[in-house]
Amino acid sequence: MTSTHAFGLLVTVTPRDGYAIVTLNRPEKRNAMNFAAQKELWAALAHLAEIRCKVIILTGAGEVSFCAGADFKDPERAKVLTSNLPDTWLQTQDIIARHPSVFIAAVNGFALGGGLTLVNNSELAIASDKATFGMPEMGMGIFASVAGPTTTKRLLPKHVAQLIFTAKPVDAATALSWGLVNEVVASADLLPRAEELAAHIATFDGIALDFSKKALRDIADMSWSDGLDYGIRSSAVIRGKQALATQ
Repeated sequence: MTSTHAFGLLVTVTPRDGYAIVTLNRPEKRNAMNFAAQKELWAALAHLAEIRCKVIILTGAGEVSFCAGADFKDPERAKVLTSNLPDTWLQTQDIIARHPSVFIAAVNGFALGGGLTLVNNSELAIASDKATFGMPEMGMGIFASVAGPTTTKRLLPKHVAQLIFTAKPVDAATALSWGLVNEVVASADLLPRAEELAAHIATFDGIALDFSKKALRDIADMSWSDGLDYGIRSSAVIRGKQALATQ
């Protein structure tokens, strides 16, 4: 399967065997996600969950930006922030966190603010050597309300503090040394390497992948003994679901 499907104009999905490439397609806006783009992303992710896609590569269109986060100039976002409606960017992150697919962020350019959050919320991340990562919010006089907490869950305190208080991005080599990404490759090799990794992961059992993703997130906040108990119970549930799937 190689044809690309658009879920509108702002998000495209390229299906492969067991995995898919989801591209944020607003290069003229540095792939900032307005409400319309987020709705298209929600639809794409729902479709991929329905067809039991095991791995999703998340990347941005163009060579400049992976994602500049939520679009602060979007009038729909302004309505949300001045009302009691739930923040759609938080909804987007929750959908990714709860999705059964393993996410690989293929960071092709800068990942700033909410774009950094997408990297944090992906299980794995591969960066182009041209990629940069940062939280510019302090320069706007605000706290990085989503990127700040999610980066705190991913990096050591001094590294998070550097990103928050300087508002300056770091390069891909620094992101790798900090553990923000798994690998750094040449720009031309980014998608091929991400696809190589996705294809490998897609050879594994989908039920085991889904439960393992959930376990990694849940166990992070548990004690040693509670984590072990969770692992044993999860393994038993996985075996039961696998047995039912083969009947």
